[in-house]
Amino acid sequence: MIKVNYHTHTSRCGHAIGRDEDYVLNAIQAGIKVLGFSDHAAYHLNRHTERMTLSKVPEYLDSLRALKEKYRDTIDILVGMEVEYYPDQWDTLQYYREEMDYLILGQHSLGITQASSYNCKTPEHLNAYADSLEEACARGLCEYIAHPDVILFRYPRIDEHVYRTAEKIADISLKYDIPLEINCGSGVHRPMMTYEDGIRYPYPSRAFLEVFAERGCKMIIGLDAHDPRDFLTDIYLQKALSIGEGLSLNIIEDFDIREAADRHKKSFY
Repeated sequence: MIKVNYHTHTSRCGHAIGRDEDYVLNAIQAGIKVLGFSDHAAYHLNRHTERMTLSKVPEYLDSLRALKEKYRDTIDILVGMEVEYYPDQWDTLQYYREEMDYLILGQHSLGITQASSYNCKTPEHLNAYADSLEEACARGLCEYIAHPDVILFRYPRIDEHVYRTAEKIADISLKYDIPLEINCGSGVHRPMMTYEDGIRYPYPSRAFLEVFAERGCKMIIGLDAHDPRDFLTDIYLQKALSIGEGLSLNIIEDFDIREAADRHKKSFY
């Protein structure tokens, strides 16, 4: 099991389960030393099964900050948020940038009312997704990019457009010194899916990992925990890592996300 996890959800998002404290207790049992909560960010447009509502943000902060204090001698707890780059929600994103210990970027749709990243099937969708990541990093919005390959969830085949998108994301990672995540969440929690080019997990993507390895991009493992029990098994971690088997992935274990957040807050605009 890894010793640091910055990708942890709470039941407030509508599709995770368990008490906040149970995540902490199970993380301690698993030997986690740094536990970062990063639930799905709330915006003015509510989607109750996808993210928390704005009314729950104060409770989120109060609960996790209380746990941070309660367990300060046992585990280092950070309070973050998993955000999307939505320019029309910039006031809300600015509040998160100022209030949270850190932010990770999980671009779940191309815009708050636009196509879901899970349903994208054209090269134009891939380009729009990569453009969103670039703009977010250029504006200092995040410390790392969560599940950068989520855009392939229903993309029908691994083709030249996929590799081109991976190269664009690698360029972003290197240009802005933004790590990319090997995600151990829903992509490997479900059975493999059938695509035009065969049977594979939706993500992580071997094609993306090949490019990231070749380019030497910094990579971080994220459990993407939606259930306290996710800390008590290595099965999803091993599945995710198996996709990159044989590749020289630049997995970093000493990433100081607080230092990165301080740096990005200074460049945030």
